[in-house]
Amino acid sequence: MNSRERVGANLDAGPLAAYAFAVAATVGHRDMRYSFARARKPESSLTVVYIDVPSTLCGTEIAIWEHFGGVYRIRTYIPTMRTPRDIGAPQVFDTLPLTDISYLDLMRGLSPSVLPEPTMTAARSSYVDATAVYRMDGLTVTEQYADVSTTPISRIVERSGMFERAWHVVDIGTAGDHRVPLRVQVTRADTPKATVFERVTPVLALDTNPGVASSERLMQCAVDQLARTR
Repeated sequence: MNSRERVGANLDAGPLAAYAFAVAATVGHRDMRYSFARARKPESSLTVVYIDVPSTLCGTEIAIWEHFGGVYRIRTYIPTMRTPRDIGAPQVFDTLPLTDISYLDLMRGLSPSVLPEPTMTAARSSYVDATAVYRMDGLTVTEQYADVSTTPISRIVERSGMFERAWHVVDIGTAGDHRVPLRVQVTRADTPKATVFERVTPVLALDTNPGVASSERLMQCAVDQLARTR
């Protein structure tokens, strides 16, 4: 297994070129709901996450453009900002505002621009098909993959040998939802309680493929279609 030719890309939905779903979680004492949308072309992708709830964060948007040659761009917007802001490489490992999810967790793939080539190991159990370990400047990222899944099933981030954060797939979605995770649990060293993110809608193929140029257009298509599921 080549280090970049993985079982599948993170949060991908099989053959769907444009799709969306909604996710809910309780972060601390705060109920959160997110809209997730992704569009793909042969050599690039656009991922957008929009915070729907709570109202104080509604309108927060994260957009990630990825070119499969390794170039990426991450842009974030919070309603209190005058203009959107690009996220630099050191901040890719940071968590989003008031969440337990990092920008890295939303990317389709771990670009060579983010992390160097990993060390791959074969299966150690019937459940795990392969493990990839990325190391860079005191940072270690360990991912595991399984044949049954179209996405990594766990990721552990360590800094200077100390555990920082991790997530793992608790429940994998059905074949009808292209194995997109149903529940993901996130743990952090500085937070005693784990957070569970649950997909609360089916994975919807968008009626219109908006392409990968405009995050606003992609999210509008996703929000319009997700509204019909409520």
